[in-house]
Amino acid sequence: MIIVLAHDKGGVGKTTTALNLAEILKPDIIIDQDTHNNLVILNQLRDEKDQLNVLSNLNKSELINALSKSAQGQLILVDCGGFDSELNRIAIAASDMTIVPANDDINEVVGLKRFNKTLEQISNDMGEKITGHVMFTRVHPSRKKFTDVESFINNSDNLARLQTVIPTRKWHAMAALDGYGVTNHKKTKYSDAAREVTALATEIKTRLNIK
Repeated sequence: MIIVLAHDKGGVGKTTTALNLAEILKPDIIIDQDTHNNLVILNQLRDEKDQLNVLSNLNKSELINALSKSAQGQLILVDCGGFDSELNRIAIAASDMTIVPANDDINEVVGLKRFNKTLEQISNDMGEKITGHVMFTRVHPSRKKFTDVESFINNSDNLARLQTVIPTRKWHAMAALDGYGVTNHKKTKYSDAAREVTALATEIKTRLNIK
């Protein structure tokens, strides 16, 4: 099984989401494709006994080889960089689910429109429809409706919406300072943020039939 965090723009919460999902989904391999290698850096902050299996700076053949391990029953989580590239497209094309973190700003429609086009091109190359599952994140905790952006998603051929919302919470930064997601840090494991991330993981597992 391959789960990919992707978007053509940076700063939308891909790495934070990947770190938090890794705590719950326990992937066999995590691939960091961001040029800043943020997951690698965060992993180094963790206690040695808790460190994750993070691969980075892979070339094309190394990436394809790592992704192929999903056929052996391994769960692979990929954090793509906030840009369009051949390697990111390879990961998206191979994914069982592509998650697209996005905020609720109407300007986000511009970024999603561009990424929808990217997914359309990958779909045409693959000969099958690739869908990006948009997850609203880094939004105000009181925000419940996302009418403008959601309208665009509903009218896009290659985008759909995840129901779980991950609002801005101070707990994410607090846990990340030690390299952990909110569900695995002693100061944040009982926070609202931990409950929200758990709900996201549950929605993903349900959609992918992961036990």
